[in-house]
Amino acid sequence: MKALRLLLLLTFGVALYAVNCFAGDYGSEHHAEYDLLTPAPRQFDIEASDTWQFLDDNSAARRRVDSSLDSTIRLGPDLGTTQLQAPEVLISYWFDSVNAAQFQFRDFSMYGDHFSTTPFFYGGGFIPKNQILNNDGTRWYTFGGFYERRLTPLYENREWQMPQFLKGWDLRAKIGVEFTYNDFRINDGLPAKLRHSPFLTRVRMQERGLPYPVIGLEARRWLIPHVAIEATAQGYWFNKWDSGRDEGGTVYDSQSGFETHLRVIYSNSRLRGFSPFVGVNYNYSKYTQTSSGVFNMVRVQMIGPELGFNFSFNPWR
Repeated sequence: MKALRLLLLLTFGVALYAVNCFAGDYGSEHHAEYDLLTPAPRQFDIEASDTWQFLDDNSAARRRVDSSLDSTIRLGPDLGTTQLQAPEVLISYWFDSVNAAQFQFRDFSMYGDHFSTTPFFYGGGFIPKNQILNNDGTRWYTFGGFYERRLTPLYENREWQMPQFLKGWDLRAKIGVEFTYNDFRINDGLPAKLRHSPFLTRVRMQERGLPYPVIGLEARRWLIPHVAIEATAQGYWFNKWDSGRDEGGTVYDSQSGFETHLRVIYSNSRLRGFSPFVGVNYNYSKYTQTSSGVFNMVRVQMIGPELGFNFSFNPWR
């Protein structure tokens, strides 16, 4: 955790320093074949990253079937899942220097276990105390497709009228659709001492889940020669959409989420489009499915450091 705090302080300090820098001060340094701020037509960008997330103690799961009792099971204190690893791949294709299509894939992998001294009700069954519980077997992925547009060309000719701290940023907006595949499991669906349950301790959230619209923003700016800062944010929200499934009545799907990244990127023409970065990120998501016969919920809140790289290339050059 000390390393995480140092990384947060370092990244925050770099962000504060950015307000005193002009992109024009360093622009001549970056007119190489691949410009981090200005993509070329028919350019591909591949972003790969790996994040280490630390879960908040309020991250939790519930499952109720019909009128059975259910417990709020906290992922960290009750299942030992205090950390989560989330590798990600984001591929962008630029039709020109303004418009791009993107595809995103993420894998959320849960780690840890806990010797539980608390009994729980889950999915119509009873999980006795005094056994080791975990999230083994959980499969959690997201798939997304987006349209991204650079907003900088809309205002760059009037940028001189802006306050100093707003100058030099390359701003991008995105909109698209994402789908979450979440097969949530406790002890791979079958704790050793599960009682009075006709069901496994798992819930296939994706079977009643729907694709959902996502919006986002991304901003980049040079700090010093070869070093840039990047800040991103994206989110989604919808409430009680008809999933098309029936389980004791119509199942309504509700999902909400928000994530943000703050990164420092190194870019040098000698690396031929390869730009490594380091940063921190925050992620919140809540997934709820309800009907008169079922209540499913998974909620996570997490923050952690990340490492990765951008690789830009143009196969037609």
